[in-house]
Amino acid sequence: MVFLLVRLMSFLVAVALSVSVYSLSEQDSALESEPKPIIVIDDDEQKHVFEQPVTRIVSLMPHATELLFEVGAGKNIVGAVQYSDYPEAAKSIPRVGGYSALNIEAIVALEPDLLIAWPEGNRNRELDRLKALGLPILVSDPREFDDIANALTMYGKVTGKEQQAARAVAAFNKKLARLRQTYSQQKEVSVFYQVWNSPLMTQNGNTFISRAIEVCGGRNIFSDLPMTNPQVSIESILVQDPQVIVASGMGQARPEWLDDWRQYKTLQAVQKNQLYHILPELFQRPTSRFLVGTEQLCEAMEQARN
Repeated sequence: MVFLLVRLMSFLVAVALSVSVYSLSEQDSALESEPKPIIVIDDDEQKHVFEQPVTRIVSLMPHATELLFEVGAGKNIVGAVQYSDYPEAAKSIPRVGGYSALNIEAIVALEPDLLIAWPEGNRNRELDRLKALGLPILVSDPREFDDIANALTMYGKVTGKEQQAARAVAAFNKKLARLRQTYSQQKEVSVFYQVWNSPLMTQNGNTFISRAIEVCGGRNIFSDLPMTNPQVSIESILVQDPQVIVASGMGQARPEWLDDWRQYKTLQAVQKNQLYHILPELFQRPTSRFLVGTEQLCEAMEQARN
């Protein structure tokens, strides 16, 4: 009898332990299945926490629109600014203003989960007003090739498209590595990048365009200037005597003012006919297509070496 009681008690203890372990296992599984918050740090060093992937985005700059499409989140964009024209599907997104001004009322009416802003292209006053209205703003300000790759990763993360973003980053880095390997160690070529003609403007070394010049084995003649988009004089360019002059302008057509340099016949770039136009959408937007513009620049600079 005692023996039977001992066996029964042992059986009951075993069952209790089994139920307890199963219960703990169930709790662990439940904890693991709970979605983890999405945490990103933007280019303004601000931390953003999202409980789930964002589904309604207003893009306040064309390059963010393009990168969002690249990571597979184009359908998440409910509003975009002027010139958000790539890919083709981006043209049908409702407009909420442009570089001159944002339509605050239109943005609010779209009830976005997130705004993506660009410090150089969006007015601080307007961004401050949007913040005061409680709209979360993710700042994106790519200045290096790594920043473009990081933007792809960040956009993929906040929209739940991390795998597609990882593929886009891998393709971007592969092409960049090929360009560096092919051109960066070639004989140095001096380059003047002209932003505009009146006033005569260029960019310093703290820009993605200047990084492209470096990848191609070149030297931005105004890389040491403190301002990002400084005004320069014709005299300073004549003194620097660049081997290549390149411009993008504002549209598809080659800017007429690029050929104004032909009157300065002492310039190396003029003597060797090294005046180049690269489409602004390929050379003024920090997107993956910027590598297409970079490759065109590298090929132009290679001609200057011959």
